[in-house]
Amino acid sequence: MSDAISQLKSLMPGCDLTFFGGAPYVFHCHHYNLFHDQSVDDVLGEEAGFALRSRAAREAFRPLLAAVFDAAGATLPVERIELATQIFAALGHGRPSLSVSSDGTGVATGTHLHYGFAWREKYGKQVKRFDPVDAVAAGFAAAASELAHGLPPGSVEGTEVNCVAMQHEQCRVSLSRVAPTPLAEPLAERMMADYVKPPQRGLWEDEVAAIADGLRGFLGGVAGDERGLVHAFNVFVTAHMANYYNETIFESVRALEERSPAVVGAAESLFREAGHVCVFNTFGNIILSPEWESMVEKPGDDPERIVMSCLAIARSLGFGHWLVPEMKVGERMVMRTTTNYEAPYYLHRYGRSAKPRCYITTGAALAIAVLAHRVKWSESPTLDQAYYDALFRGDGLGWEAEVTRDQTMGDEVTEIVVSRR
Repeated sequence: MSDAISQLKSLMPGCDLTFFGGAPYVFHCHHYNLFHDQSVDDVLGEEAGFALRSRAAREAFRPLLAAVFDAAGATLPVERIELATQIFAALGHGRPSLSVSSDGTGVATGTHLHYGFAWREKYGKQVKRFDPVDAVAAGFAAAASELAHGLPPGSVEGTEVNCVAMQHEQCRVSLSRVAPTPLAEPLAERMMADYVKPPQRGLWEDEVAAIADGLRGFLGGVAGDERGLVHAFNVFVTAHMANYYNETIFESVRALEERSPAVVGAAESLFREAGHVCVFNTFGNIILSPEWESMVEKPGDDPERIVMSCLAIARSLGFGHWLVPEMKVGERMVMRTTTNYEAPYYLHRYGRSAKPRCYITTGAALAIAVLAHRVKWSESPTLDQAYYDALFRGDGLGWEAEVTRDQTMGDEVTEIVVSRR
């Protein structure tokens, strides 16, 4: 990645939000990505879910690619297509091959696109899949095609026709022209001053901040391998557009609120559980990794140290300024965010909410308490599906979370009180 492009990455001081080309981005692992997308499909159905996810990816990647092309001085279509695929691979999403004509039609192929490859690795030996999974690659390819040839926003659509998750040899996305659709103004770094609040200090603040800085520096050097994949901390990692996650979650919930309000609660529970999946897999594998032991410490069984570690990880991944102002081991934990990556998007797109909307943050807070109190880290456990089920399914949970304040409702902070049942 050239120096001009690398300089497009920035950190908002005190807020722990990261940006690339002015677009907010965060790190998530393949376990979270697959659960997130499956939850959208569970809410909307496979066809409508893929359409929303593809559209959201096109909208999320378009401003990033535009900024990259401008910084690199790339004006020719062939230059822009090549640069776009390099960026996609560097972020850990796979290395696609794009063949696109001047009218935006064409095809994108790849054998290691993040979603299809990760789904096959995780589920391929257990489940036969009948629907494609690479909506993110489809949306990205559409955005790259539009920008490469100077086409109107929303005028190219990607449809995945082959997918390695469906046991095809390669993923294949067909690109076609459609009637341009107006795009919502994307949330960008320059708008954040309207939505973020001054950082607060929590317990262990100096150590949390130091660890977050160190881990952020390590992540800054991570880039996709020859396949365009990032395998780190025993998971496949992506640097992903936060606007993608937010649009797919909030639009899914709003669609249900309009047509099936009785089941909105079930959808919201799914997206809160996505926070469990994130903390268990991403945070957990980071804590158990050799890199963490080298940079921080070998994990032990002190709940406060695990909570402190999770706060530092969240900040380093671009999730926002997370802190714990109060904790009583074994009984209660209060987690607060002066900013997170969910609330600014919601406020920008929809205005104030009448109810809490920080789903991922709420689910993550509960999961942090569970991991701090119920996992024997000193025994180096294997964080597999069976262990996840034992911790978070049925009566195994043992903890509950209550949102007492939420920035999407206009509160100064988002605050979640997690307590033992």
